[in-house]
Amino acid sequence: MRKFLIFILLLSLATVACAQLQPSNTAVEDNEVAQETEAEEAPRVEVTATPALPPTYTPEPDGFGGHISPVSTRTMHIVQAGETLGEIASQYGVDTKFLADSNRIYNYHLIEVGQVLYIPPCE
Repeated sequence: MRKFLIFILLLSLATVACAQLQPSNTAVEDNEVAQETEAEEAPRVEVTATPALPPTYTPEPDGFGGHISPVSTRTMHIVQAGETLGEIASQYGVDTKFLADSNRIYNYHLIEVGQVLYIPPCE
């Protein structure tokens, strides 16, 4: 009889221990419900295709050689002490008025030492 009581006691202890190790079904169900509500509340993301850009216009080259316009380098001149706009223009073979207009100079007598003048290409 004593062995029977010890057996019952051990069996009940084992049952209680196993019940504590396994999660309850209600906790699993609560977790599933929480996941379902999160899935319902998540924003819907739709991926759309990016439209292609239209082709760009490429003009046909004018003349020979395949260039649209002639390639020219820009010449610069730094004004030194004693130089005048007329002297600089004749040095580069351009008209004084054309040089002044190209550099937005409105008074031919007001150029300063160190001023950078852009020399337009001769045409």
